Amino acid sequence: MNLRSNHGRNLRAQALRNDGGVPWTPPADAPGLIEPVCQASRIRHEPGLLVFSNPAAKCRTQLTVRTRAAGAAPCRAVALRHAGPSACSSLVSLDAKTLGCCYENGAKRPAERSTFPRVEVSAR
Repeated sequence: MNLRSNHGRNLRAQALRNDGGVPWTPPADAPGLIEPVCQASRIRHEPGLLVFSNPAAKCRTQLTVRTRAAGAAPCRAVALRHAGPSACSSLVSLDAKTLGCCYENGAKRPAERSTFPRVEVSAR
């Protein structure tokens, strides 16, 4: 489970479940996922690819989409979608090679508008 963290360390948090059941591990920092407290998105895309989007900075800027093949680490950046102010994002699979990434962004503030670009991804 990937979740926002309110601990003031500008990192996402994660909890794991290794046996397919209960309980979850206590939430812990995810050091590779820098962000302000913000809604991110994570989905499993065509076979075995995890995709993650968030503002990848300590403030609400640099909306980035990353991928990770199942069982591999770390995530790699696929595309910096918006270098300026950006905030909440939501991912959706459009077809085997394409995602949609709806996210808030703007010139001066993170939520001036919403944008929905297509993002090409692959497991390599």
